[in-house]
Amino acid sequence: MYGKCGDLETAQSVFDKMPVKDDVSWNSIISGYASRGKWEEAFELFERMQAAGLELNIITWNTVAGGCLRTGNFKGALQLICQMRMSGHHLDPVAVIIGLGACSHICALKLGKEIHGLAIRNSSIDYNNVKNALITLYCRCGDLMHAYVVFMLIEAKNIISWNSIISGFAQWDRSEEATFLFRELLLTDIEPNYVTLAGILPVCARVANLQHGKQFHCYIARREEFQGYLLIWNALIEIYARSGNVSVARRLFDSLDRRDAVTYTSMIAGYGMHGDGKIAVKLFEEMIKSQIKPDHLVMVAILTACSHSGLVAQGQLLFERMQSIYGITPNLEHFACMVDLYGRAGLLKKAKEIILRMPYKPTSEMWATLLGACRIHGNTDIGEWAAEKLLEMKPENSGYYVLIANMYAAAGCWSKLARVRTVMRDLGVRKDPGCAWVDMGWIFSLLG
Repeated sequence: MYGKCGDLETAQSVFDKMPVKDDVSWNSIISGYASRGKWEEAFELFERMQAAGLELNIITWNTVAGGCLRTGNFKGALQLICQMRMSGHHLDPVAVIIGLGACSHICALKLGKEIHGLAIRNSSIDYNNVKNALITLYCRCGDLMHAYVVFMLIEAKNIISWNSIISGFAQWDRSEEATFLFRELLLTDIEPNYVTLAGILPVCARVANLQHGKQFHCYIARREEFQGYLLIWNALIEIYARSGNVSVARRLFDSLDRRDAVTYTSMIAGYGMHGDGKIAVKLFEEMIKSQIKPDHLVMVAILTACSHSGLVAQGQLLFERMQSIYGITPNLEHFACMVDLYGRAGLLKKAKEIILRMPYKPTSEMWATLLGACRIHGNTDIGEWAAEKLLEMKPENSGYYVLIANMYAAAGCWSKLARVRTVMRDLGVRKDPGCAWVDMGWIFSLLG
């Protein structure tokens, strides 16, 4: 009684004074702590109960396994599910959902399929919540075909079913399928919610699908319930900015009463992408004055903006301030931005120096950036050095070999050019044919 009412102190006192503690009292006190989110105490009592050799009922097993799932101990949750089966308990739908949830978080697809088979055998599959958990499992593990099959087997789909499958396709950048499913949802009697839009909008932003972005914008603008969600508006700003409609993105940005680091990052990246570095720097300064702490993503955005606009001094200053003022330790991506910044400006010695002194192993992309800059600015010495480093990595990207070959051809280094051709042949690397995607409205068409 005390545990159910939230008076855990009294419940614990009564429990401690009991001369004989049976399985009912143990299960009750564990459930009491679990219901209040006191997982450490619940786990400790569970271990003591197991050590005492008392029988645990299915509710206690599910409670503790669910606690492991909530606290991020996914392997612990699966171990408890296995122990539950070994102790002779049949997994009920709750246990199946917990097991599937744990598998989905650690991408244990094989074990998840075994639980799927068990759910079919014990009829847990008849519950929609189990099917929804299966959709999430298959989506997170990248098995979208099986996720869609399970989705189609649900006769009475609810919003959780739709959100799971839409966000699943969106997670793997399958924007066309995700948008198709969203349109199918609109044909039902089920209203999309915030989770639906939060799942699909980011993928539209990543692939810069302006047509879909405009349609979602119209849909959101007509519904009052979505107006207060900053994540949705941040995604719309990013869609417009990435698609080249920076002016529309800026109007949305200016219309917001509240902004966060993501809002500024999307806008700064948009200006930077289209060569408006000075405006991007002003926005960054405005963000700092607004006491919004920058993160590593906004630093990548502003350094890229400086690089694309030739703002070497500003970019260098911001890079130096990252750790000293903003408390951000530069990662490999930030160093790559600086290599690009110096390379575009023709400061190739500085680009080489920053590669040599950074505490990370250079990537093939970084060497290719330096090599491309050397070719543009005619520096064969550093270019050949970068080319040798790139060849040592034996990258699979055929474009890198073409870049190296073109540099050697321009410099008249025919023997080295022949060696590049030999390496490409030995590794089975072939130049990919060129292609382009054209937005035709609802679909993207591939042009060879």
